Amino acid sequence: MDTNQALPLRWWRMAPWSRNPLMRRCDRVDAAAALLATVFVLIMVPFAAAFGTATYTGLSEQSHADRQRSHRQAAVLVADPRPGSVADTRTSSREPQNRASAHWTAPDGTPRSGDVPTPPDAKSGDTIDVWIDSNGNLTAEPRTGQENATVAVSAALCVWAAAASGAFLLLFCIRWMNSRRRMQQWDREWNEFGRTPGWPVS
Repeated sequence: MDTNQALPLRWWRMAPWSRNPLMRRCDRVDAAAALLATVFVLIMVPFAAAFGTATYTGLSEQSHADRQRSHRQAAVLVADPRPGSVADTRTSSREPQNRASAHWTAPDGTPRSGDVPTPPDAKSGDTIDVWIDSNGNLTAEPRTGQENATVAVSAALCVWAAAASGAFLLLFCIRWMNSRRRMQQWDREWNEFGRTPGWPVS
């Protein structure tokens, strides 16, 4: 028989609704659990996609609001950059980043100064762009559409992966417990087989 045709036939015969008299109850439980886990994982695909879409929509609205409250402003470096680190509000971690003292002007015309992140090749006297709020304070640059899409896709994949991992972990536990039951049943049957009249007992 063709192997490609035998495999689907074997799966069909191992289905929980199979009338195969050799299938035990635990075999049917294993088959049903595998079927339910597969269906659950497939059903989670549109749910994960919906979660990713909702995440992207929320991030896009947040980025739009951030752009309404902040804008780019030219800042002049008054010192050479020095090695440092800056808190990344998007990942809640600290990233290596050169920093330097700079001067810029607030929206109301007030001079402002402070440490700003700089490009690797910046030097004193260079003009760079910084993001400031309506009060002239430094603020993080709003996320771009591509960054929002990356975060949304990652969130959707994480939701789907978590659901799939949970489903297959539960399936593994069920199959492991049924395997133990089968081994115990085989041990009992083998012991009873040895006590059958007419058979020697080892």
